[in-house]
Amino acid sequence: MTDTKYDNHRTRESGFTLLELLITSTLSIIVVMIAGGILINGLRTQEMTHTVTDASTTAQQVVRSVQAGVKNASAITVVSDAVTGTQLLLARTIGLDPTSTAASCQAWYYTPSNGGAVYTRKTTPASLITLPAGGPSGVWTVLGTGITPADPVTGKVFNAPSGGRVELKFDVKAGTQPYVLINTMTYTSQSSTVSTPCF
Repeated sequence: MTDTKYDNHRTRESGFTLLELLITSTLSIIVVMIAGGILINGLRTQEMTHTVTDASTTAQQVVRSVQAGVKNASAITVVSDAVTGTQLLLARTIGLDPTSTAASCQAWYYTPSNGGAVYTRKTTPASLITLPAGGPSGVWTVLGTGITPADPVTGKVFNAPSGGRVELKFDVKAGTQPYVLINTMTYTSQSSTVSTPCF
C-alpha cells in the first residue's frame, strides 16, 4: 500500500498543472509580441533611413554635376518653357585636359513629367544643345528622379539671376517622409559671355 501511495504522489508531481501552462503560454506570447514589435519598428526605421538616404544621394548627384560644370564654365544661361514647366541650364565649359583648349557644351534638363527628373548631356567638340521637345531621348543621362521645384511661385529648379551665378532650389521625394530640400548656389570663376556654339 505504501508503494501505491508513493507512486501516485510521484505521478502528480511529475507534470504541469493547467494554470502553470496558461501562465507560461501567456508570458511566451508577451515576449514574442514585444520582440516582434521591436523587429517591426527596426525594419520601418531602416526603410525610412534607406529612402531618405536615396533622396539625399540623388540631390547630391544633381548638385555636384551642376557645380562641376558651372565652376569650369565660361558662360551659362537658363532657358525655360513656361507651358511645359521644363528648363535647360546651359554651360560652355573648358575641358580639364591642360593640352587642349577645346570647349564643350554641357546642359542640365529638368522636366516635371513622371514625378520630375533632371538629365544631363555634354557635347565635345562644342555644339548647340537645345531644349528637348517631348522629353530627353538617347544621349541624355538621368541624374535623378522625384525632383520638383522648391519654390512654387517661380516653379524653377535652375535660376541664373546673373551671368556668373546659378541657383538650385528643388525638393527630392523621399517616399512617405518629408522631401529633401536643396537650396544652394554655385559660381563660375570665368567672365561670362553667352555666344556660339553652345547658345
